[in-house]
Amino acid sequence: MTAAAVPSGGTPGASAPTAPAAPALEVHGQGPDDSAYPVSAFAAEAVGEFALAVAELVGAPTATVDAALARAWFTEAVRLREPGPSPWNPLSTDYRAADGWVRLHMNAPAHRAAALGVLGLGDGDNAAGVAGTVTGPDRDAVAAAARTWRALDLEEAVIAAGGCAGALRSVGEWAAHPQGVATAAQPLVVSTPTRRAEVPWPTGTPDRPLAGVRVLDLTRVIAGPVATRALALLGADVLRVDPPDWDEPGVTHDTTLGKRCARLDAHDVERASTLAALLAEAHVLVHGLRPGALDSLGLDADTRRAIAPGLVEVQVSAYGPSGPWAERRGFDSVVQLVTGIADARTDLDPDATPHALPVQALDHATGWFAAASAVRGIARARETGEGSAHHLTLARTALELQRRKDARGTSPTPGAAATTPPVAPATPAVSAPPMTSAAAAPELPTHPMQSPLGTVDVLAAPFAVDGVRAEALTPPRPLGSDPADWHATDADTGRRRREARVIRVPRRRVPVWAALSGLGVWALQGVPLTVGAAIIGEPVPDPGWWTSPIWAAGAAAQALALWLTWLALSRVTSIVGVLAATLPIGMLAHFAAATAVALATGAAAPPALEAGFTLLALHWASGAALVASSLPIALMLTPLGAGSSGLGRSTAPRYARRGRRSR
Repeated sequence: MTAAAVPSGGTPGASAPTAPAAPALEVHGQGPDDSAYPVSAFAAEAVGEFALAVAELVGAPTATVDAALARAWFTEAVRLREPGPSPWNPLSTDYRAADGWVRLHMNAPAHRAAALGVLGLGDGDNAAGVAGTVTGPDRDAVAAAARTWRALDLEEAVIAAGGCAGALRSVGEWAAHPQGVATAAQPLVVSTPTRRAEVPWPTGTPDRPLAGVRVLDLTRVIAGPVATRALALLGADVLRVDPPDWDEPGVTHDTTLGKRCARLDAHDVERASTLAALLAEAHVLVHGLRPGALDSLGLDADTRRAIAPGLVEVQVSAYGPSGPWAERRGFDSVVQLVTGIADARTDLDPDATPHALPVQALDHATGWFAAASAVRGIARARETGEGSAHHLTLARTALELQRRKDARGTSPTPGAAATTPPVAPATPAVSAPPMTSAAAAPELPTHPMQSPLGTVDVLAAPFAVDGVRAEALTPPRPLGSDPADWHATDADTGRRRREARVIRVPRRRVPVWAALSGLGVWALQGVPLTVGAAIIGEPVPDPGWWTSPIWAAGAAAQALALWLTWLALSRVTSIVGVLAATLPIGMLAHFAAATAVALATGAAAPPALEAGFTLLALHWASGAALVASSLPIALMLTPLGAGSSGLGRSTAPRYARRGRRSR
């Protein structure tokens, strides 16, 4: 066994707190050399970056990495004793187009439907899930349809339809592509400081440095889950939240190690409020959702930082945060093609089938780099109270791997055809190999763990830091196995009665609520007087509820005031507080506008104050004021707003603003 000492340089682009002396990294052993790319060395480097971040956090002088274990964790850390389902849909593979190759990613039903729709093979509704048997088009039908397209045209058409695809490019072509240029110009980790926390961070324990740290995991498939799994090894309370219909057969046993797993339909207003409350109590947020997904739920960046000051946020994407593809979907197998890593073409074989890396190295490396960024963000937050946001991409990780290959001297000149093809994976038809079975795995240290999935064998941690116990204590489990709540802490017990509560209403719904409130007030404010007059048999007076511009202007002004006041106050107080402020302000705007129009049209005489009081008296005496004050509340109690139970939960104990509690 050999050991190599590597000085700590820190994740590029990430900020680390000042330390008395940078820890050193020792790498022991080596992994398999089964690729033209230095995958095993890159695995050790990525795990090592995380280990160094942990050593910096606890003040240890040295961190060590077992290279063979690091590479094994890049395949799977949790091994089933019985064969599990494949992580790949049968249609997810590389297809020969009219002028090249294109990868169609069809694991997710929506992506499969988009690709099949573009190819004229239906909407994919009859195609099975990730690991099922396809009852719709088979691979031959998809291949025949793909051959009628130019590779770049098919790539763009599938992307435009909401799917995920990537055409094969050479390393040189990608380097010259606008997104390749943008990717090369950014650091491996793009980090920015954010708001300071209002209360101290949990300090952990000497052997479990992330004990008490709450990590909200909104990630999918591999890269993000790898990051949160690494944090769980250090004792973090990791809560993964998935939508009701999401599943990841073939990888769940590996990616849920150390976590609890809940489900929420965040498009339901009440469940979105639950998600916001979880975020308000989180210390770390790791997400890899499609671009704009959190914004559409009312949790844009400003809102996230307002309800969770001091939050350490880590985002993983395919190509962002800059460049023309910043918002494009992508997965490891797709990014390998577009960046040239899978390009196996040579002068002798200019149309060679793309060759995948032996493991999904981009996903796994990005995950470990992301975990290192989170740990360094936690260290800074503990020291200064300052939050931080970190963005990592698969494409930028691919560039790091390409540079390691270039340094090893096996890379072609950019733009030239390769002369040494990569080693082909065991299943070249699919541009990402299946998980390694326990039977075929090398002899590495494992320990058995009882789980809802049966007895599994968990690999030993691939790194070690003096005094730190790196172990996941929560067994892997199916998605949705746990309630959407945090583990209770000692600090939770004494704070229940004094906390303000958070119920979030998605921002896009607020103008709709305000507009409907104004329209309803205009349409209904004459009803009480009309009904009252009918009951007592008197003629109905005509104050012009529906015909006079006075009351129309008042209702419109009230709607505008409701909207603006909600936007101004919703980030600093609870929903009850916002309603308490918006209703009187809305009523004031109503009478101010009505008075102004009455004076302008000659329906009322100066002075304005006297005219306003006259209109106010008419409004209250007729019962119209009751409509104007109660209708916005009634609409907020519907699913359009917070929902009746959502409003009631504004005093429920578990919905606490993190900034107003002791962590």
